[in-house]
Amino acid sequence: MRQSGAESLLRLTDLHTFIGESHILQGVSLDVAPGRVTVLLGRNGAGKTTTLRSVLGLTPAAGGTITFDGGDITRERPHRIVRRGVGYVPEDRDVFGGLTVDENLRLAQRPGTTADGMALVHRLFPDLERRAGQRAGSLSGGQQQMVAIARALVNPNRLLVIDEPSKGLAPVVVSQVTEALAAIKGTTTILLVEQNLAMAQALGDDAVIIDNGRTVYTGPMADVTADEQLQARYLGAGHSG
Repeated sequence: MRQSGAESLLRLTDLHTFIGESHILQGVSLDVAPGRVTVLLGRNGAGKTTTLRSVLGLTPAAGGTITFDGGDITRERPHRIVRRGVGYVPEDRDVFGGLTVDENLRLAQRPGTTADGMALVHRLFPDLERRAGQRAGSLSGGQQQMVAIARALVNPNRLLVIDEPSKGLAPVVVSQVTEALAAIKGTTTILLVEQNLAMAQALGDDAVIIDNGRTVYTGPMADVTADEQLQARYLGAGHSG
């Protein structure tokens, strides 16, 4: 675990979060270094999505601290966190099915956003430019995932928080999404939850494993992919690749 706050864009320290009476996060600590991809791993139900939602303020932390760029955001409202430059791609896409692709993207743009973000989206996902006037609800699951990612990319975010972008997608679409995220790797900082170990290996620099709501491992992503015992102990059959 990195110790200097100057080396972390995002830091979670002893985070505790409840959903109802269930104590989901029971001491999650992690650092996300600027300009790198940190992959958050763990079995289903370990608390990965809750960790991301706590960062965004959607499921507020009950204890511990969250700092972004050296400032405490533990108690900040989600819209204020987003305005700091944090983009979010949720697990289940949540596109506006009744709006067109273009309307979904323009609705996501923050005030003052330039055309650069839209140009980036069209370069990474040319199919979205071709389908700009099509209702998002009529798209395939893979195309909807592209819209979900694109909504975050239209803004100049300093941190992208992405929850299982490969979930439910065909292998060819997983490859497209992986290539798109690889293309922006290094230009922004990414905190990624991903069950597909091959995708996590392709994108990840650093890895954090949580188990039963606690951090149990931090280190290079390459060490996780090389350690079958670590995978068997903490990741189990839920991870593929």
